[in-house]
Amino acid sequence: MKIPIRLISAFSIFTILSANAQDNNFDSLAKLFGQTAPTGSARFQALGGNHAALGADIGSASGNPAGLGFYTRSEFNFTPAFQNTSNNSNYISTNTKASESNFNIANIGVVFGGSQPQYKEGWRGSWSINYSRQNTFYNNIKFGDRNNISSITDAFAQQVSREAGDYNLGVGDFVDAVGQTPNFDLTRNLYYWSFLISPDQNNPQSFHATEQSFISDQKYSFESTGRSSQWTIAYGGTPNEKTYIGFSLGIPSFRYETRSQYSEQYVNNTAFNGLTQSKFYSTSGSGINLTFGAIIKPNETIRFGASITTPTWYDIDETLSSSLKADVNSANAGKTGLGVVLPNGTDNETVGIINRLKSSGYGILEKDGSRYLTNVPLLTTTPFSDNYQLRTPLKANIGMAIFFAKKGFISADVEYLAYTSTKMSTTTNDQYLADDLDYYTQKLRRDLKNVFNLKVGAEYRVMSMVSLRAGVNYQPSPYSFNFDQGSNAINRSTLIFSTGLGFRTSDFYVDFTGLYAETTQAFNPYVLSNTDSFSSAIIKNSYLKGVVSFGIFF
Repeated sequence: MKIPIRLISAFSIFTILSANAQDNNFDSLAKLFGQTAPTGSARFQALGGNHAALGADIGSASGNPAGLGFYTRSEFNFTPAFQNTSNNSNYISTNTKASESNFNIANIGVVFGGSQPQYKEGWRGSWSINYSRQNTFYNNIKFGDRNNISSITDAFAQQVSREAGDYNLGVGDFVDAVGQTPNFDLTRNLYYWSFLISPDQNNPQSFHATEQSFISDQKYSFESTGRSSQWTIAYGGTPNEKTYIGFSLGIPSFRYETRSQYSEQYVNNTAFNGLTQSKFYSTSGSGINLTFGAIIKPNETIRFGASITTPTWYDIDETLSSSLKADVNSANAGKTGLGVVLPNGTDNETVGIINRLKSSGYGILEKDGSRYLTNVPLLTTTPFSDNYQLRTPLKANIGMAIFFAKKGFISADVEYLAYTSTKMSTTTNDQYLADDLDYYTQKLRRDLKNVFNLKVGAEYRVMSMVSLRAGVNYQPSPYSFNFDQGSNAINRSTLIFSTGLGFRTSDFYVDFTGLYAETTQAFNPYVLSNTDSFSSAIIKNSYLKGVVSFGIFF
């Protein structure tokens, strides 16, 4: 199976990072768009994002729409938010900190409220049109240290060796990739013509790193931007003030872009001073989902609620491009046993290749009947674009709330996320892509597991118009037991704490909420067949978020 060009590049993820596999993969995609932070109004976010058994809040539209049935008047809500994401990365023996901030609209919407209850009989209900941000993808990660064991060029060599053997590639196949510009359609050709790897003398389909210095100063930086959000049209109503039912149509969309740069500087080098590899990834999509919910209120003290959200069916477009700059140690060109020696043949084919390299910007020194490499231009890959379909995990919530007259309440939800139901497919006739998507669908079903998230919150009215709120949201790791093993095992669960203050009159309200979340991630700048030969960055990720809701009743 052809894998290299079809890999999703870049979740990164802040985003979802793994110690045994790149964050840039479909596993990350499933988690990135399947798992969400507390969303909706500042009030619901202060309660840990639990909503199954609660109502009369605009957050019910994108949570449990049955809660809209508790409205007896109309409401407009506007909720801005500010989020600062921080990362403390440990790579080999060095800690590096980085952060990123973003201001956004967390929620905006309107509820067209139902009428006042009349003798608790007769149907009444409320409609809502609402926009909510599901996830914020702004992130910044940096790490680096001196590596005495391996180089990313070892990974280049292993990839090209593997593909040369799989597809029976010879020198002619790589020669055909050389054009008048240093642009290549496949990464294996990019690596080959960077001269950072060289074929073994006895096996032209086996490659090794050209630079034999095993000591390098490595640096990695990653930046991401974007968001996932949803427009929701929802309805909730009740026939008797005891049973509330609702449904909603969700139209989610997302935009996600990443830029990453990896560099190495070699100590005591012979052929190359170092290298810099850059990647750019952009993806966007839109989809549709449905939510159905119900709330049972047997009395004024207790409520039970449940909702189920169908998988979201996304249509996704993505673009990936990369570049590689090899910094040649030109001072060693022409010295015995040093530098990169090029073929010195005078036949038409060899001369033709040399001329094509020169026209592409390569520097070549001819000395004493030999040719030496003095410069490699910036090499790029042709931007690669694709379109495919993603089905995200099904979600189900069940919850309970206990009310203490008009003083407040305690509520709790259990949320089920079926990660193993995630599927990728294509409507095109590209069998190559279809095979890859099927391969990664099966892979993520091995790497991921279904999980139960727990959300708990409470509200206490300290004065007639002032309420205090607090909540906890626990999301266990969706990765399967076998994904991390031994010394690489890390706790990937996410814990979110929230607290809030609300001021409410008969005409308007203002709610303030603060959230703090923390999790541990990991990232491999490259992987090798021997897991002891490369290092992973362990990343402590956290964010602070402030949310304010302004609402008026009409």
